[in-house]
Amino acid sequence: MARLLFLHGFLQNGKVFSEKSSGIRKLLKKANVECDYLDGPVELQAKDLPFEMDAERWQATLEAHVNRAWFYHSDISAELDLSSTLPYVCDYIKKNGPYDGIVGFSQGAALAAILTNQITKLVPEHPEFKVSVLISSYSFTEDGPDGIRITPKFQDAFTPVPTAHTRLIFIYGANDAAVPCTRAKYLASLYKKALDDPELVSEYEHPGGHMVPNKKDFIRPIVAQIESALGINQQ
Repeated sequence: MARLLFLHGFLQNGKVFSEKSSGIRKLLKKANVECDYLDGPVELQAKDLPFEMDAERWQATLEAHVNRAWFYHSDISAELDLSSTLPYVCDYIKKNGPYDGIVGFSQGAALAAILTNQITKLVPEHPEFKVSVLISSYSFTEDGPDGIRITPKFQDAFTPVPTAHTRLIFIYGANDAAVPCTRAKYLASLYKKALDDPELVSEYEHPGGHMVPNKKDFIRPIVAQIESALGINQQ
């Protein structure tokens, strides 16, 4: 059985991401693919939010246990800190893996991109992923002398291994206000430029916003690509 690790977004948890990605998850289940949803290690407080939330809504957030994240938000990429998150996820992978691929949304997609690049370095006994699905993804960027660039602190983390054979699938919304699709396209371009086989990179744009698309007509070709990468015979 093939196995995929799912990483949720900011102010979510594994259960919510499972619900939000139900369209993809159900099609994968039919193909006998196990989907494992992990909760982020950061438990957010109201003061950690990059926006205002009234007390009633925040209480509902706490009661639903969706005050989870992979790292604290900052508009300054160099301030982001993964020093505890990466060991947390790698320990989980060591205990529960190996995984054939990884799927991330928003914050989880940024983290999934790093893990895709560095999994064999961070968990030496783990093979490279066969597939990496990055939904509403982004990298840790800043303005440089020649335009946008990866902030130096995370340059190595977001540098793809040229000889990698991981199938990369980018999904983004044309009207995403939280993570503009230009950020996902920029991350995809890094892989296209760096990989020996740029054909490994596919992009799917939907007309929605910051969301996981579930319409079958849209996700069927994506799931077919995942199955192909996993070596699953398609009917």
